[in-house]
Amino acid sequence: MKKTRSALVLTCALLALGTAACGEKKTKTPETTESVAARESTQAEETKQAGEAKLETPEQLAVSLLVRNSGREIVNLEPNGMGIEDKHYSFPDWAEVPTLPVAASEGLHEVMKRYEEEQTAALKKFAETHRNDSEQDYPVMYAGDVTICRSDSNFFSFVRGVNSFTTDAEGYSYDSRTGEVLTLSQVVKDMSRLQDAVDEVLKESDESEHAALAKEALAKDAIVWALGNEGLELFIAQSDGYYVDYQRIVISYERYPELFSEGVKLRPAVYAAQLMTKAKSYIDGKVVQVKAPETEGGSFTVMVDDKRFTLEKPEMAGGLISLLYVKTASGSYLYPEFRGDYSDFSYLIPVNLQSGKAGKLPEDRELSMGFDLQNAVNPDALALSVPSDTLSTLYTSYPIIIGSDGVPEAIGERHYFSGVTVLHSKQALTLSLVKDGKETGEKTEVPADSNYFFYAGDNKSYVDFRLEDGREVRVHIKGYPEDVWVEGSVWIVEEQYKDIDVFSGMRYAG
Repeated sequence: MKKTRSALVLTCALLALGTAACGEKKTKTPETTESVAARESTQAEETKQAGEAKLETPEQLAVSLLVRNSGREIVNLEPNGMGIEDKHYSFPDWAEVPTLPVAASEGLHEVMKRYEEEQTAALKKFAETHRNDSEQDYPVMYAGDVTICRSDSNFFSFVRGVNSFTTDAEGYSYDSRTGEVLTLSQVVKDMSRLQDAVDEVLKESDESEHAALAKEALAKDAIVWALGNEGLELFIAQSDGYYVDYQRIVISYERYPELFSEGVKLRPAVYAAQLMTKAKSYIDGKVVQVKAPETEGGSFTVMVDDKRFTLEKPEMAGGLISLLYVKTASGSYLYPEFRGDYSDFSYLIPVNLQSGKAGKLPEDRELSMGFDLQNAVNPDALALSVPSDTLSTLYTSYPIIIGSDGVPEAIGERHYFSGVTVLHSKQALTLSLVKDGKETGEKTEVPADSNYFFYAGDNKSYVDFRLEDGREVRVHIKGYPEDVWVEGSVWIVEEQYKDIDVFSGMRYAG
């Protein structure tokens, strides 16, 4: 993405966050030493007062992620998990686009519009280059995944491609009020001190082998970075000659306050932050660290400043794989996520940092799959990663609220992660149109041989799909009675059809 810069506008914007003054018109009249000193003292006091007056607690921006596909289609014959081999359609080139609330500034809306246009053009170009690739010959995907790192009324920051194992990863950081692009040298006051901080964090994480790579990337201004809620997030690229792995570290605003302006360090009143699993975290005036064995079961410790809490892991829980800190109006909570006993399962444990006690999630497995960390910055927009078996086995993002005791409580409908999974219709259907998750009361006929992209659902009675023209439609489903078994079919569609007679491309795990 080509980044425009306006040093004057950006410096003035940062003034509102408590940084140095800009655009000061200097008089050409000669001044005495005394008058210069008096004027500079007055200016310094005015600047300080103006900066302090504007250092208001930022508000969260509720940002969502939408998927854009290139339109390139791959068709394969595959078993669908029900003993039937049918056509599987996939759209392998996709990108996630951050979608802003209406209340976001005009400048930020404009820059995100350009981002979407650039990603759409890049997808089209990538699809043309790989037009003749088959799914089996397709080891490298377009780096379209997005992770939101910070989204408030002061700063909006995200990274793209750090989970795609390619060199095409990049960070994007903006002033939320103007849409102005931020550079690392504008965010960090002392780049040499930043290198020292990186070395310290890597050493404490037992990952000093990445120090040389980080130093080289910083020297070339080639490191992927973003502003997070805990601190500056750096993604250190390590390649084996083919795939690229990005090691994420955090340079805490609170541990290294001299590196950042007051405005950069200012967080919303409530927020969430993904902490490092191997190092201490400095956040909200606390020093937090979790230590847990890689072996299954046993205990783990949570250290908050000089307090130490010992808690039990579930019997089959393995090593620590993620750690989320959430500050709400009712308190602060920590959510260690441990590896499960098979690949798509994990154990999530809510820890109340006020009492040091662990909460217990409902036994329903869907509430123990870990958080969706792609947008885990706003406590009012958190979601769990849960599986769904409606017309295919897919992962969904399930919105939750944090209860007063820190236990996540599920709300709303699930949204599917996948931007490439699609069903292909064998017959025409008359379906309800959907807007904002609700049926509009209007019907539309969708012809046979149409593509249905998974969008949302409730895992039991309906699935909402996006059509290629952007419309959303609802497919009603229901399970067969317990005493009825129909070979090859799992759901009744629209009260009358077997799912296998309506769609091809369904795939179930197991």
